[in-house]
Amino acid sequence: MSPPVLPGSSRSLYLALLAQAVKDCAAMLSRVLVVARQSMRDDAHRMRGLLERDHLELSVKLLDLHGPQLCERYPKVLDEAFHRLQAPETRLGVLSAQGLRLDQLELMDESQVQERVEMARALQHVLLVAEGSLTEFNTYVCALLGLNRVIAERNPMRPDAYVSALQALMSEMSVPTLVRTAWIQHASAPLGKALNAAYGEWTAQLQAQGVQPAVFSVIRTPDTLTSSRRKADGGVREVWSPQYRQTVLTLDRLRRLMSGELEAAPADPKEAFARQFAREFESGRNQHVGASFDATVPAAFEALQEMQQVDQVVRRLEQRPVAIPGSGNEPLTGRTQGVAQALSLEVVALMIDNLVQDPRLLEPIRDIIERLEPALLRLVLVDARFFIDRQHPARRLLQEIAQRGLAFGSEDDPHFNAFLLPLQRFVNPLATQHIDSTEPFDVALQGLLSAWDEAEVRAESPAQIDSAVAALEHAEARNLLADKMVEGMKSIPELQKVPQGVVDFLFGPWAQVMACAQLDDKTGADDPGGYKTLVNTLLWSAQPELTRKHIGKLTKLVPRLLSGLREGLRCIDYPATKTSAFFDVLMKLHQQAFRPVSSVPEVPLHAGLAPSLLGDQEAWVAPAEAKASGFMTLPDDLDGRQEPEAAALGVTPEPIVVEQGSPDFLLVGTWVELLVNGEWMRTQLSWISPHRTMYLFTNAQGQAQSMTQRMLERLLGAGTLRVLSDQPMLDSALDAVVHTAMLNSLDLRIE
Repeated sequence: MSPPVLPGSSRSLYLALLAQAVKDCAAMLSRVLVVARQSMRDDAHRMRGLLERDHLELSVKLLDLHGPQLCERYPKVLDEAFHRLQAPETRLGVLSAQGLRLDQLELMDESQVQERVEMARALQHVLLVAEGSLTEFNTYVCALLGLNRVIAERNPMRPDAYVSALQALMSEMSVPTLVRTAWIQHASAPLGKALNAAYGEWTAQLQAQGVQPAVFSVIRTPDTLTSSRRKADGGVREVWSPQYRQTVLTLDRLRRLMSGELEAAPADPKEAFARQFAREFESGRNQHVGASFDATVPAAFEALQEMQQVDQVVRRLEQRPVAIPGSGNEPLTGRTQGVAQALSLEVVALMIDNLVQDPRLLEPIRDIIERLEPALLRLVLVDARFFIDRQHPARRLLQEIAQRGLAFGSEDDPHFNAFLLPLQRFVNPLATQHIDSTEPFDVALQGLLSAWDEAEVRAESPAQIDSAVAALEHAEARNLLADKMVEGMKSIPELQKVPQGVVDFLFGPWAQVMACAQLDDKTGADDPGGYKTLVNTLLWSAQPELTRKHIGKLTKLVPRLLSGLREGLRCIDYPATKTSAFFDVLMKLHQQAFRPVSSVPEVPLHAGLAPSLLGDQEAWVAPAEAKASGFMTLPDDLDGRQEPEAAALGVTPEPIVVEQGSPDFLLVGTWVELLVNGEWMRTQLSWISPHRTMYLFTNAQGQAQSMTQRMLERLLGAGTLRVLSDQPMLDSALDAVVHTAMLNSLDLRIE
């Protein structure tokens, strides 16, 4: 039996495994392409249609031409994929459209969408084939990463990396999209088999090296089917059946809806034109006349022709009435005209469903959103711009409710009622109002924003935020300039002749003093305050072998030196308690000059200052700056602190997995949960300094917390700060709709 792997060896084994995977991938791909080439040839012989046979034969010829280049470049691209996948960017899962988001989908054309679907289908196939050995392999990779439980998404060598790297390479080839699609279709099965064998070999290798696998843990998923998700009669809310979704919603149709290509128009083109004309030119509601008219009407005609294939499906769906809560007696399915309107209803229903089931929002907020659904469903039948215009009043209303709702983690929050009451007052009535335009939503939005402002639900003062930002900007500028001054002082020869404590002082607080003086100086002086000159004076006075020869000079110099040092430290309000150790060292050095050598112990050159002088921050923030910005210092026990129990938060969503030391993914507007004094507090990233060394967070009550980049890295790594939402809630809900559309596209069957 092999001895267990020591913790210090885990990283070297992990890096060696990555290197081995990169080294072996070219030969693996070469074998995969041989099988794929033969598969395409076999299919070509079986094809009866001339067009399909010619297409496969062309694909074989082009694979013969480009195959060697694919194998040659694959290792580099796969290595990049490994590094990228060490920190997953999505919480939607490996089959969720390959990380595809709505804003990306809107920029794609039909062929790009189809290629993305085929890539997802290939990934699905590879996963199914390699699943047997991948599951066990994940336990060993997670162990090498130092995880105490299995998190499959942390394994960068998972099939996602291999498929995405292959997709990236194929996309660069000058071949038709249909050819690339044929390649990946026929390569998926052999790639899955190759990975299955590789995972098995690597698992056996790690076992032989004594690696102990991580264990699987059962994570209790919060019950999302709360009382707000049940109707009065005890039934579950079910606006559209799963069968409806699988039949109608696909990735390409969703793209066309979101880009405005699917105009919700009647079957009669003349009536569609008349209705569009009336809406654009006679209603007076559109302030951008002609901006979308020329594009949408031809798109409507084209869409009518393209969607003849699904008429049978739509008619069958329209014959099945489904009541919408709060919409009256008339089923909305009976009012849909064409697949565009039916699809609009489906997307709204899925979007609301994602928001109502999101445990990051408190149940009363989710209940409000659910009551808003009938009004939104009726709106999209008369105004499809909801999906196209991000500034649409209804879309803004929903976004404000969901995004601001993230500020509250408990109904016991003293400010929660002030947030909830305006929602009940302005939003709930929309469920029973007649909806034929955006006006009711605009009225509700303006009333809601006004009520929140009056109640000071979001009580942060712009002046207070501006003051915090100004303080942090000054601190960052001073620290960056201090770093440059430290680099300049490193070339001074006398630094090698004085104790380390003096060097620590010069590189620490005194560099801050010189930088502050230069930033605050308006005269353009080369040495404002004379603080740079004091560096040479201090270095001379800290060398007893020199000062013994010039006692008179030292006697006159010491009072002015100490006075200048203390004056400079007062300029940055540096705490005296942090510099007391330095002045003790300096006093001993001066005493050595005034007394015989044998009577005063020498200060060793290697003796440094106590850690309290330099602190545990990579940047110095003055007390006044810290007070203005709510600056947080690092807890002494942060490195040894374990991730808090999830029960401390009650119902908590799975946090975004982040590599320690990598906060660059954070954007302004990100909501996080921060553990303060044993309690979780929700706060929002309000500002990032120009050089990303300072971060400012603000909670719903206007309280500010700021920290350095290093502290943020350590809080993320310790699990005492975790990301709650890294994008707007509405965008997240619509991205989940993209995920559903992708899954439907993988197995779409229209009878």
